[in-house]
This record gives sequence, structure tokens and C-alpha cells, in this order.
Amino acid sequence: MKLYLIAASALLAAGTAEAQQFSASPDIFTGSGYAASYVGPGGNVQPSNKALGSVWGGGAGTFDAFGWYNTGTGGLGLTRQVELLSGNTFRFFDTFTNSGSSVANVAVNFFGNLGSDGDELVSYDQGGLIVSCQDDGAGACTDNAVIALVSGNNGLGTAAITPDRYNAGYLLNVLPGQSVSLLNYAFLARDVNGPTADDVALATSTGQALLAAPRLEGLTSDQVARIVNFAAPVPEPKTWAMLLLGFATIGVLLRRRRGVAAAA
Repeated sequence: MKLYLIAASALLAAGTAEAQQFSASPDIFTGSGYAASYVGPGGNVQPSNKALGSVWGGGAGTFDAFGWYNTGTGGLGLTRQVELLSGNTFRFFDTFTNSGSSVANVAVNFFGNLGSDGDELVSYDQGGLIVSCQDDGAGACTDNAVIALVSGNNGLGTAAITPDRYNAGYLLNVLPGQSVSLLNYAFLARDVNGPTADDVALATSTGQALLAAPRLEGLTSDQVARIVNFAAPVPEPKTWAMLLLGFATIGVLLRRRRGVAAAA
């Protein structure tokens, strides 16, 4: 029931914004170029030193280099599955494997350089969700997309933005021969003509929906079982399908309403 209420709030927040939402760009670095997804090892590629699976751009200059582990993995192996899902949502599914013979206690940091160049305006920071945008200097959003950054809902992650650097730290405890996974999201909201207050509301509602029911489509049951930064995540594809359908329906209705108003 909680998710449906949040989803309904997201639909209401989308009222004026979703009909004219921009499309996020498939700027996930693959090692040889950029695409809508990356599946493979973590680490950096030379000579560019870019991190595999990191996002460069994302649309409207929102990210300079987002979604990689800038302090290393403490000897743990890292494999990544990074995707631009429908609805302007980047999903980072990262698996850490302990190939050693003793328990590994490792601090890792999921890092992102935001495109605002220091002028971030945080409107929401609670329970594993941060909503932020580029500040126009007068307390409103400008240029870049509004972003909802989701680091988990069970308190394992500690996230902050300072001043335009996103850091989500995790302490991983991995048994010998075992693997654990982290799940992070970045949702982008932006009117085609620039970010608005409606986009802030949309980002907040969508981020809350992701906290309540993370989008897990395309992941196997074994992958889901390894996630350690969400409390017993359960796939709810029907709910997310309804939410996305609702966004589309609202967009159609708003366009029709505007057309009628213009004709009048």
C-alpha cells in the first residue's frame, strides 16, 4: 500500500512536468565509447583513466563523471551492470567478490562529480535519498537536470553532496569466496525548456518510490539476493509498469488539454 501511495504522489507531481520531460542521454562509458548499458569488470581504462560504467553527461550536462568507486575496492573483485532504464533512471548494480581466504571488511565509496561545478542546491536529504539541482544563485534550479540519488534504504550507505561531489560510503563485510552487491540509482527530471519546481517534486516522488521498491527488472533472483543496501528488495514490475504508464497517460491528457485551450 505504501508504494502505491508514493506512486500516486509521483503521478500527481508529474502533472505539469512529465508531459515535456527531456530524455536522458545514454552516456555510460564502456571502455571504447558510450552506450545505454555496460556489463563487465570495474576499474579504470588508460590513457583516459575513465572508470568503466561511469556516466559522462547524462543529458543537459548533469554529470561530469558519475557512478564509480574512487577509493578502490580494497582487494575485492568488482563486476558492474550499469544501465539507463526507461524513465530517465540510471541503475548501478555492482558486485564485490572476496577471492581470499579470510573475511574482508572493506570501505568503498560510490562517487559522482556533478555538472553544477560547485553550485548544488539540495532540496531533500533523508533516508538514503538526496534530491539536488544546479543553483541559479537565487534558490532555484537552472541548466542541469534535477537528480534523485538513491543509495539504499537500510542505513548501510552514508551519502552527502559537498559541494558538487556526491559520495555514498559503504562498509562491506564479505566472507571468503562470497559476493555482495550494491544497488544505486540516479533519476533525472528536467523539462525540455529547463528544470522547474515541478521537476523537483517529480524527482523527490520518484526517488521515494525507488526507496520503497527498487527497480530490479533484468536482474536474476541470485543477483537480487546478494543486494546488501536495501532491506529485502522484492521486484514489483507491475507496480513500476503502472507508474510509467501513468506518467505517459498524464502526458497525453495534458497535451490534449493544452490543445483544447489553444483552440478555444
